[in-house]
Amino acid sequence: MLEKLDYMVMLNDFYGPLLTPKQQEILSLYYENDWSLTEIAREKNITKQAVHDLIRRAEKSLQGYETRLGLVEKFQKTRRQLEAVYDLLNHSEDREAINQAAQILKEVAGSAIKGEV
Repeated sequence: MLEKLDYMVMLNDFYGPLLTPKQQEILSLYYENDWSLTEIAREKNITKQAVHDLIRRAEKSLQGYETRLGLVEKFQKTRRQLEAVYDLLNHSEDREAINQAAQILKEVAGSAIKGEV
């Protein structure tokens, strides 16, 4: 699994638009701009505890969306499959490796056509 920071940024990329504008802004400051709770609280004129609570609620919402929809997991699976294909095609003249790469591409394409990616 990804480190928490990377994972939360990815969840935010996929599901951020489903959050409130305030949650989106605070999460962006915290995760993407690396602001501290104190810096965010000072900038937004709210308490540090309010910032903490808002971040935790937004994280819980993002994780809930991922549990229900699984878009990040599907994206990561597809990425791993495509990296495997690249490695097979880039490092081999072997006919079996090329066939294996073609099979993986067929699976990825089939998932995309079915709407699973």
